[in-house]
Amino acid sequence: MVQSGFGSIDVKNYNNQTMAEIIAAIDANNAAAGKDIKATFTTSTTDKMTYKVLIPDTATAENPAPAVVIMHGGLSNKDTTAPIFIELARRGFVVVAFDAMGHGKTDKSVDALTHNTMGMEAMVELAMSMPCVDETQVGVTGHSWGNNGSAAVINVINLGGENPKINAWLCGQGTMGIYDLQPGAIDGVTFGLSVGKYDEIDATYVGSYTFYSSPMAIGWIQEVYPAFSETEVPLGVWFDAEGPHEVEEGTKFDGVGGRVLYQPANTHPGALFSTTGTATNINFFYGAFGVPSGAQYISSSNQIWGIYIAFLAIGLAGWFALALAVCDLLLFTPMFRRLRGSQTALIVDDRNSLSSFRDPKESVPLLCMFILLTVFSYVSMVPCTTAGAKLIPSSTFFPNAAHTSGALGYWSFITALVSLLGIYIVSQVKVLLNRKDKNYQWKSPLDPAKLPMDKVVQSALMAFTVFCAIHLVLWCIDAVFNVDFVIATIDFTTFRPVKIFVMFRYLLLCAPFYIVNAILNANARFRDLPEWASTAIVCVGNVLGLALLLFREYSALFSTGSLLTGEACSTFTVVWSMLVPLVISPIIARYTYKRTGNIWLGALLNSFIFIMMQVGTGQYMIEGIEITMFGL
Repeated sequence: MVQSGFGSIDVKNYNNQTMAEIIAAIDANNAAAGKDIKATFTTSTTDKMTYKVLIPDTATAENPAPAVVIMHGGLSNKDTTAPIFIELARRGFVVVAFDAMGHGKTDKSVDALTHNTMGMEAMVELAMSMPCVDETQVGVTGHSWGNNGSAAVINVINLGGENPKINAWLCGQGTMGIYDLQPGAIDGVTFGLSVGKYDEIDATYVGSYTFYSSPMAIGWIQEVYPAFSETEVPLGVWFDAEGPHEVEEGTKFDGVGGRVLYQPANTHPGALFSTTGTATNINFFYGAFGVPSGAQYISSSNQIWGIYIAFLAIGLAGWFALALAVCDLLLFTPMFRRLRGSQTALIVDDRNSLSSFRDPKESVPLLCMFILLTVFSYVSMVPCTTAGAKLIPSSTFFPNAAHTSGALGYWSFITALVSLLGIYIVSQVKVLLNRKDKNYQWKSPLDPAKLPMDKVVQSALMAFTVFCAIHLVLWCIDAVFNVDFVIATIDFTTFRPVKIFVMFRYLLLCAPFYIVNAILNANARFRDLPEWASTAIVCVGNVLGLALLLFREYSALFSTGSLLTGEACSTFTVVWSMLVPLVISPIIARYTYKRTGNIWLGALLNSFIFIMMQVGTGQYMIEGIEITMFGL
C-alpha cells in the first residue's frame, strides 16, 4: 500500500523479460502514443531483464509526466532503491527501477546488448516510449556503480541522435561515474552531483568531507559558469552560464544546463536509506522538471518510505519465524521424524546433563574464548577480506565479485578454522582445571555434531526443503504485492533457479563457519542459564568484533572525513549486511538443536539462507564470466 501510494500508483514488476519482449513493448507503446522511439539496443529471445515500473494516476497519455530511470549500485538490485522510487512516484513522476546486468534476475549478457550500459539503454528507451511519459523530460540517477551506468547511457543516447536526449542526471553518491562521460554528452543537461559527506567511497577517492571547496567541485561549476571565483561551491544553489540561482523546492530551474551540488550527511549505504539522501533526489528532480502536471507539490521533508521499511522488517522477522515453524512441521512427517532428538516430545530435555554456569571452571574458559574470537574478528576482517579478494578471484566456479563474496567467504572460512581451534583448546583447558575432580567426566565438544552419515544427508535434505518452502513464499509475495525483502544492503529476494547451483559452490567457503558456529552454540549451554541468555551470548560474540571495527572506522570517518583503513572502503560498506546473519544464525541453530539434538539441521539451513542472501542478488560483472550449472 505504501509503495502504491495507497492505490494512486500503478506498480508492476516485469520479471525475466527478454530483450525481444522489451522491444515489442516499445513498439506497442509507440503505436499507442504515436511516438517514434527507436530501440537502439540488440534484440534477443534468450537474454532477460527484470524491472519495476511505477505510474502515478496523474500520468496519462493525455497528461504525460516526466520519468526517472534509477540504477542501483553493486551487490544490490532494483528494490534497494525503494525509498527513492516510492517518494518520486508519489510526487507524480513515472519511475523505472531495474536489476542491472548480472544482478538480481537480469543476465550479465545484457550489458553487451545495450552498448555497455548495464541494461540502462533499454530501460530509458522503454520509459521514453510509454504513453504516460513526456519523452523530452526523462532523467536518470544511480547509486555507486549505478552512476557508471547512468554516464554510459547518457553517452549512448545523447550522442546517438536517434531518440530525444536524456535531459537530467543526478549523479548519486559514489560519484566516480562522472569520469566516464564523453565530451558533449552532458551539454545542456541539468546535472546534479550528490557527494555524501561521510560516504566511504567518496571520502576515499574525492575527499567528500570538504568536497565543496575542492578544485574538482570548483572546476565542475566553472565548466558552465567560467566566472565563478569563490573558494567554496554553495550547496543547493543552481548554476548556469548566467551565474548562481536560488531555486525554491518544487520550482523548475529555468536555465539551460544547470548544475547543483549536494552534500548530504550520509554514508555510502545511507544514500539509499536516509531521509537526506531521498530528499536530495526529490529536490533535484523537482528542480529539473518542476511539479508534474496534475500532481501536488509534496515537501521533501514529507517522506513515508520509512513505513514501508518498517513493514518489511516485520515481514522479514515473520519470514525467519516461518522457517522455524516449517522445521517443526517437517519433524512430524514420516520422512523426517527420525531426526527428532526425542521421539516422545518435540523438544529435547537435556538440561540436567549440562554443566553449571556458576562453576568458573566451566564458564570462564568459554567466556575467554569468546573474548579471543572477538579480538580475532576485529583484527582479521580487513586483512582476510583483502587476501580473499586476491586468492578467490571471480571465475566461472565462483562467479560473484571477488571483493564481496570471495572476500567474505575467505574470512568466514578462516574464522571457522580459528573457532574450531578455540573450541578444542577450551575443552582441554577444562580437563586441566578439573584434573583433581574424580567425578569429572570429559565430553567432547564435537558430540553435538556426531550423527550417522545417513542422518546428516537427511538433515541436509530437510534444510533444503525448508529453504525452498520459505523462498516459495517470497515468490508469492513478489507476484502478488511486487515487493522483495530488501532493506538497505540486506537482500532476501527471489532469484534465478540456476543460482541455487552457485549457492552450493559457495557452501565450500561459507558453510564451515555456520557448522562450527552451531557447534560452539551447542557448547555454550548451561543448566542454570536460560536458553535465551546463552543464545544472546553467542549472538553478541558473533558480532562484537565487527561492531568494534565498524565503530573504530566510522568514528574516524565522522570526525576527520577519512576512514582509518581507506583502502578497505568497499569492504566496510558490505560488512553491515553481515551483522544480520551473525545475529540470526545462532537463534536458528539453537532452536533446531533443541528439536533434533544435533547441529546439522540448523547449520545447513543457515548456510542455505545466508549464502543465497549474497548469491541471489548477483554481482557477477567480470567479462567472460557467466553463471553455469556446474561452474565449469
